[in-house]
Amino acid sequence: MSQKVRSTHALLIGLSLLVASCGNVAPQRNSHTEVTAQDWGTSPPPGSKGGPTNNNGVILSPALTTNGASKGKAPTNEFWSSLIFKRWAGNNYSENMFAHPLSMKAKNSGLEISYPTQLEIVGATGLEKYQYAHIPDFTMGIVGLNAPDAKVDDYGDWTVTSYHSDGTRTLKATFGHGLPFVYATKTGGDAQISFIATPTVWSNQGNVLGVTINGRHYGIFAPTGATWNISGTNVTSNLAGKDYYSIAALPNNSVTTLNDYKTYAYNFVTGSTVTWTYNASTATLTTNFNLTTTAKEGTASGTLQALYRHQWMNSSNVNTSYTYVSPRGEMRVVRGNSFSMNQKFQGVLPYFPDNGSANTLSKTELANYVNQANTSATLNPTGDSYWVGKGLGKLAELVPLAEQVGNTAAQTAFLDAIQRVLQDWLDGQGSNYFYYNPTWGTLIGYPQGYGSEEELNDHHFHWGYFIKAAALLAKYRPSWVNGATPQGKTWGASINDLIMDAANWTTNTSQFPRLRSFDPYAGHSWAAGHSGFAAGNNQESSSEDMNFSSALVQWGAVTGNNAVRDLGIFLYTNETAAIEQYWFNQSGPGTVFPASYNKPAVGMVWGDGGAYSTWFSPEKEMIQGINFLPIQAGSLYLGRNPNYLKTNYDFLGREPNVWKDIFWQVYSMYDAAGAVSKFNAQASTYTPEEGESKAHTYQFIHSLNAMGQVDTSVTANIPTYGVFKKGTTKTYVAYNPGTANVTVNFSDGFNMVVGPKQVLSSRGSNPCGTDTTAPSIPAGLTSPSKTSTSVNLSWSASTDNCGVASYEVYQNNALKTTVTGTTASITGLTANTAYTFKVRAKDNAGNLSAFTSDLSVTTNPPSPCDTDTTAPTTPGALSNPSKTDSSLTISWGASSDTCGVTAYEIYQNGVLKTTVSGTTTSTTITGLSANTSYAFKVRAKDAKNNLSAFNTEVSYTTSPITTPNLPGTVTTNGGAIANGTSKSFPVNVTSSGTYRLSIQSSSSVNSRLINVSFNGTNYDLAVDAGQTVIADFPNVGTGAKTIVITAKSDSVVIGSISGANLTGGNVCDTDTTAPTTPTGLTSPSKTSSSVNLSWSASSDNCGVTAYEVYQNGALKTTVTGTSASITGLTANTTYAFKVRAKDAKNNLSAFTADLNVTTSTGATNVPGVVSTNVGAIPNGTNKTFSLNVPTTSNVRILITSNSTFNSTSFTVNFNGTTIPLSVNAGQTVPIDFAGVGAGVKTLTITATSANVSIGKLETQTY
Repeated sequence: MSQKVRSTHALLIGLSLLVASCGNVAPQRNSHTEVTAQDWGTSPPPGSKGGPTNNNGVILSPALTTNGASKGKAPTNEFWSSLIFKRWAGNNYSENMFAHPLSMKAKNSGLEISYPTQLEIVGATGLEKYQYAHIPDFTMGIVGLNAPDAKVDDYGDWTVTSYHSDGTRTLKATFGHGLPFVYATKTGGDAQISFIATPTVWSNQGNVLGVTINGRHYGIFAPTGATWNISGTNVTSNLAGKDYYSIAALPNNSVTTLNDYKTYAYNFVTGSTVTWTYNASTATLTTNFNLTTTAKEGTASGTLQALYRHQWMNSSNVNTSYTYVSPRGEMRVVRGNSFSMNQKFQGVLPYFPDNGSANTLSKTELANYVNQANTSATLNPTGDSYWVGKGLGKLAELVPLAEQVGNTAAQTAFLDAIQRVLQDWLDGQGSNYFYYNPTWGTLIGYPQGYGSEEELNDHHFHWGYFIKAAALLAKYRPSWVNGATPQGKTWGASINDLIMDAANWTTNTSQFPRLRSFDPYAGHSWAAGHSGFAAGNNQESSSEDMNFSSALVQWGAVTGNNAVRDLGIFLYTNETAAIEQYWFNQSGPGTVFPASYNKPAVGMVWGDGGAYSTWFSPEKEMIQGINFLPIQAGSLYLGRNPNYLKTNYDFLGREPNVWKDIFWQVYSMYDAAGAVSKFNAQASTYTPEEGESKAHTYQFIHSLNAMGQVDTSVTANIPTYGVFKKGTTKTYVAYNPGTANVTVNFSDGFNMVVGPKQVLSSRGSNPCGTDTTAPSIPAGLTSPSKTSTSVNLSWSASTDNCGVASYEVYQNNALKTTVTGTTASITGLTANTAYTFKVRAKDNAGNLSAFTSDLSVTTNPPSPCDTDTTAPTTPGALSNPSKTDSSLTISWGASSDTCGVTAYEIYQNGVLKTTVSGTTTSTTITGLSANTSYAFKVRAKDAKNNLSAFNTEVSYTTSPITTPNLPGTVTTNGGAIANGTSKSFPVNVTSSGTYRLSIQSSSSVNSRLINVSFNGTNYDLAVDAGQTVIADFPNVGTGAKTIVITAKSDSVVIGSISGANLTGGNVCDTDTTAPTTPTGLTSPSKTSSSVNLSWSASSDNCGVTAYEVYQNGALKTTVTGTSASITGLTANTTYAFKVRAKDAKNNLSAFTADLNVTTSTGATNVPGVVSTNVGAIPNGTNKTFSLNVPTTSNVRILITSNSTFNSTSFTVNFNGTTIPLSVNAGQTVPIDFAGVGAGVKTLTITATSANVSIGKLETQTY
């Protein structure tokens, strides 16, 4: 994002990567030189944490098992990162994780699972969010499992294995993007599925169940020979002595489907890998997704994967009719271990060239704007790594403009500034530098900003600006790349380190995790390092994501590093497809955004949906504009659909009030002449966006006024190109980053010679007007799937000098259909009949290729469903599980059908209101009137449009609008208010006078600033977690009023709001009304010597002032918030706690019920992690640890050295045995002790020859 929350890391980057050119392949590991401490800043600045923390500021280590830790540096910014990065104190498991089609949440009892299908539109008016929230259906676990935490045991490029163990029972569950399955292995007890309610079992095959819960269908699969025991809401099995089972979300409740999924239920996914290849000659990116599987039983191979919309739109591999609901639109299922995508890369440019005689700009005016930008503020960007990055981006845009107007002094000043600022940040010295955090394998730039340190947010946003500026500097000053840093590295190697931090493209993860920010399956990056939100992870500024990708293409091209160049192409191309679908909904209403969601864009994509909002502002310009900026010549992906840009601009409903230059440049990709007019009208009065200059805006819109709109029909054989079309005239632009002339060939037959380091444009007529060259023959004609009445065909694309226009598909030597893509579906065929097919290509001039060879395909034998006339059964009775004053949620029992239910039609007052998928048995009807009755009925439909009878029509009434009275309680749960937004609370004032409002914060963090407005008066109030603040409002008359609360510094969660009438003297002076009793007393965490307590706030007519916490019947402490930490306790001892509230007149509420809490044993259980960082042990001293061995066991102790030198000596004494050890820096050594008896044992580590530093200390049994 931009003007909002960001994050950055600091270290002297320099991992001395010797990056080789790897050609047009996705590289594995390039040569690499191990770094030493001198390669970066040796420590973060004083007062800094130096890396991830929880919300209480406690420094964190990744939540990994030993196996997970062996994989390399911990991934962050994943959809599942809350499993590895415990951002919220007290939650040792995870937040909701949206894998799609499934969602899940780690718990003490296992993995909670849902298939989110229920659409909701939520949020303040104008700032709505659509979401498919995680609503749990069941928990996958083991009988009796009570794990104290959850960890990551394994992971791939888009899959992960969670680990839940209580020492006796252990569950490992593998899940990932696109997987309808979750695969589990277990030890120590029977497998258990615990449903949220009693499920409907519609198929029981002993070891395989088909069930429906909450209207969603699942398969549950145990090993052959096992049986499932069904008892109410629990389903258990001993798995016939085996250790594996799996579940799958099913697209329908057909037994045929269940049995099909059973084929793959035992092929456990063990890895996921994405690779990519860029073919420059055809400008084609091929992305390959591959799963590895291990068969637990049987001989079948492969699995089922659900593809996101941006994937199946660019793939010919979909070979089933199965689909799933998701927040990204319909997912389509492919059968097999792998699939691929083929996409055209439209090119990126470093800047727009001087268009010579075609220019519509004034060189004099541009020169004046360049001079205006040549200021001390421009030349000396300051702030955190995000804002300095934006300053570098601004400078990089100004350099070529100074060159184009001949102002060499300004050009030199801009280049000098870029070089000076980059070196200042990359040299590991002073106040601006990068620090490498070895625990998390990440670079942090200091000063850090927007959570880049403690949350690992936004690294790709920050670093993209640095890399872009470095690429521009390398173009003009090539020798800088190999110049030496003070530590003996090169500046270029330091830039490569930044790239490795945000998007390590190799398989060597010893220093950085692979593809940190980018989610290859989702097709875009995630901004939050920890993903610690109920809505999953999120990303706001898709355009700053693209700025990073574009910078990689430019840096890789100018330094000759094809590996980095092709990484940038991979990111850029996939992100373009994702942005068009998931941020901009360019396929139209109902494809991704729900039809009822009337926004042209979302400001933020979340794991569970999309929101028309930002982290920092409710203004439309910023919600839409944050997905445009920074505008640069790498932003041309925005111009692929110019009509959409007009729709987006018009949604403002007016001309922009802020970020005008951003919107004018976007508008210029649709109507450049109109953008020029807008600029001219306000050129002297508008304020540029912080990363913009008038010089750049002026040159950008005039360049497009000269060249026209982006032409996506033409590609080039180098990645740094662009093609534009104005009327019938095309302008070809290419950048040659090399040192020798390059001939650039365009796909329409045009070619041009570009000199070294040149960005050149050339205008040309259409050379294809006299084209007589036929396309190449399509290759690889095949039939990936067929039915009794249809055949699906696919083939590889032809090539043509002027572009392929279409493909003619022949059936039995007669033209059957013409398509523009490389797939065709032939329908209306006869069952069990052989047909021959062939295909040829046609270009825009009508030239025809030769035919492919004939492909003979025999349709399947007839199916009863081909001539199905049997209607589905009538849906079950309606129910109304929830309602509001403007909506009704209705549910019904599922219908059955011999060939599967495809949809349900919901009628309201006799008229069709909506249609939902056949896998969904509930819907929410919105836009209703309060306190009004509506009649509903539902019928089912199958694939042949056979309609069931309606179920019994039932009427439901919306809730009345109830306005609370003042004086009194307005609400006990005001809810969340996003930063910069407001929430209104209507009230009915029953008596006039001066009113005191008491407002309680339910936020988990302190120092939130809110504004409270009531009766024409408003106050800014600072409120801490759990605190109640008061404000007095005079001269309040009777009748309808509104309390408005605005979050001003960050998001806030409001608890209770109440009001008292102070007229006739302060009624609180003689108050005798006690507060309400606190509720929900619980202990979120404890140790052997302390217990943490929390509870929900009380309410009071005059405000709660304190809470008294009692321990074993005696007052222990008094606090003002809704939590307390009780210390000085005895290990393994039970204490009784209770809490009561007190107001300003010492009126006391009733006590809560006693909460009994037993402190932890003083010893760490074996197996388990004793410490994640033991720390230093001076020579001749020791550290001791108490270990609790539950039963006689063979115990293995794993000790990891944190020392920076080798041959560190120490002794380990345990169970009466002393073992001398010598370890090297970073080495992990195991020490085995056989036959250790049950009970508490002492482990002693003694440094014997020098100081020693120990990192992780862990115990295992073997």
